Amino acid sequence: MIRLAHPEIPEEVADELLAILRSGFLTSGRCVARLEQEISRRLEGREVILVSSGTTAALVAFHALRDRGATHAVLPDFLFPSIASSALRVGLTVHLVDIDPVTLSTSVEQLESLNLPDSTVVVSVDQFGIPGPNDRLHALANERGWAWFEDAACALGSHCGMGPCGTRSTVSILSFHPRKTLTTCEGGAVVTADLDIAHRVRLLRNHGMDGQGLDRRFVHPGYNARLSEVHAAVGLAQIPHLDDYLERRQQCCRRYIRRLADIPDITIPDGFRQPGNSYQSFVVLLPPHRSRNAAIAALADKGIEATIPGFAIHEQPAFTGLTRQSASLSTSSALAAHGLALPIHERLSLEDVDRVADALCASLAH
Repeated sequence: MIRLAHPEIPEEVADELLAILRSGFLTSGRCVARLEQEISRRLEGREVILVSSGTTAALVAFHALRDRGATHAVLPDFLFPSIASSALRVGLTVHLVDIDPVTLSTSVEQLESLNLPDSTVVVSVDQFGIPGPNDRLHALANERGWAWFEDAACALGSHCGMGPCGTRSTVSILSFHPRKTLTTCEGGAVVTADLDIAHRVRLLRNHGMDGQGLDRRFVHPGYNARLSEVHAAVGLAQIPHLDDYLERRQQCCRRYIRRLADIPDITIPDGFRQPGNSYQSFVVLLPPHRSRNAAIAALADKGIEATIPGFAIHEQPAFTGLTRQSASLSTSSALAAHGLALPIHERLSLEDVDRVADALCASLAH
């Protein structure tokens, strides 16, 4: 079976996990602190606050921005729905724009046409590890007085001309779900250079509590969003190997591109040819006359997992009432309807890639 995702967790983590379980200190301890430090080193020293998932990272980040005066959020229509849910949960008015066909992130051209107040949060996504148009977003957000929220959930290890993804926005989030380049089984992080936001996020993840021991005070309505020591230890075990994992993903994706680039019924989004991609996922587009479900089923018959790449927010029942700031969300809809996510992970071999490519081409030939 060629899995869609299959994280490589070094076996030496077992001793660390046993030590944690024996210690009785299962949350908010040395492993969490060490993992925050290690990720911060990779992100140019930014503040890194670990939380229980990428969704809770979005929730506390939006909460902190709302407390700073944010009232509106502009989201790309193609992103994981929990981002939209989190913005709505903290009371922001959510607007949708289409995605750029190259970066698959927020369309800067559509953002430039908007007339929204300076209390707006503009959300971008480093889709599948492809760096978004971060230099243009940085400039536009500064010009309009907007906060910039970067969904870098897929982008640990990605970089652009401005530096590592997640390091130039007002606030960014990471996810450590098992399909990501580094996993803690479940987990996430808020990343920021703003010390006030970092302080507020640390309070929010721990019930809004400040102080220690008998001096504890609940100064904000908060959440139980902490990451456990067990989860942090799983992430720490991978940190020394992360660059190797990223290189293996890059090799596999280069092989995919070479094998599939000239197949008439397969389109590879141009963003996968851009430098700086961590290749968290590898996604191709099938033409409308080809059944994606049939292709997924044909791959499954060959022992290969494949799936849809994600969701167009405006097509989901929970979000049909959101304001659309563009007449068309066609690029988002096309990716949701015709995109196909193929296996990519650090255990994947080049021979596995060839097997996937052969099976996909055979399914389309029929």
